[in-house]
Order: sequence, then C-alpha cells, then structure tokens
Amino acid sequence: MKGQLEALEQQGVLPELDRSTDIAGPDVDGNGIRDDIDVYITALPMSELVKRAARQVARVQQKALLINLKDQPALLRLADAEAASTACMSSTILNGVSPELTSRMLREGHAITFKIEAITANTPERAERYLAYMGALHGTTTTYPTGKVCDEE
Repeated sequence: MKGQLEALEQQGVLPELDRSTDIAGPDVDGNGIRDDIDVYITALPMSELVKRAARQVARVQQKALLINLKDQPALLRLADAEAASTACMSSTILNGVSPELTSRMLREGHAITFKIEAITANTPERAERYLAYMGALHGTTTTYPTGKVCDEE
C-alpha cells in the first residue's frame, strides 16, 4: 500500500504528503492548512472560488485534529463549521452550472471534500486523532446550515 501511495504521489495523482508523527504537520504560512494539503488544493483543476471552498474544508479538518476533545461547546461549534464548509463547497461548485451538470458537479465537490478529509488524516496518529474527534461528537446533532456558509479569505 505504501508503495502504491508513493507511486501516485510521483505521478502527481496525489500530493507528496507529510508523514511526520506530528499531528498538526507543517503550516509554514500559518493559514491553518497543512502545507501539503495547500499544494493539493492549489493544483486542483477548479476555479479559484472552488479552491477557496476547499481551503475552508481543509481548515476545518485541520482544526478537528487539534481541538480540545473535552471542550463540548468548541466541538459543537466545529461541527457546525464542518457542516458549513460542506455546504459552501456544494453551493460554490454549483455556481453557474447548468441543471444537467448539477449531479456530476456535486459528486466532484463531495470527492474533493472526502479527499481532503482522507489526506488530512494520512498517518496513524492523525487518523486516531480524527476518530477521537468523531467519537467526542457521538450523540450530538447539527443541522444543515442556511444563509452565509462560506468564509471570507
């Protein structure tokens, strides 16, 4: 599996991912997104608005790895932010899309969101931490947001 991932990285299908044991990983510019994920987003063959939505998703995913799991109000706020980032991606990727392309574009937006989630939790340490975050949310509910869902960069 490791060899397959390295081959995909070398082919440019996946970015070269940080595999350090550090949960946060490198974020040299301090924008709240791990540098390797920033590279992946920048390379997406999408509009700048979709990349902005992807960065919102990435920031939320990164916060999920670093949040205090005992701070229930913060966990609920982050769950709401996660729902907003998903809604932002969906609404942004559909902007100006004809009705016959809606389904395909929604799938593409979801694929980007899921890929960011997967590459954010790309080491055993990060995956364990993300699962702990999800476990800390167990039994909570959130609603799909309406209104303004996209952050301003």
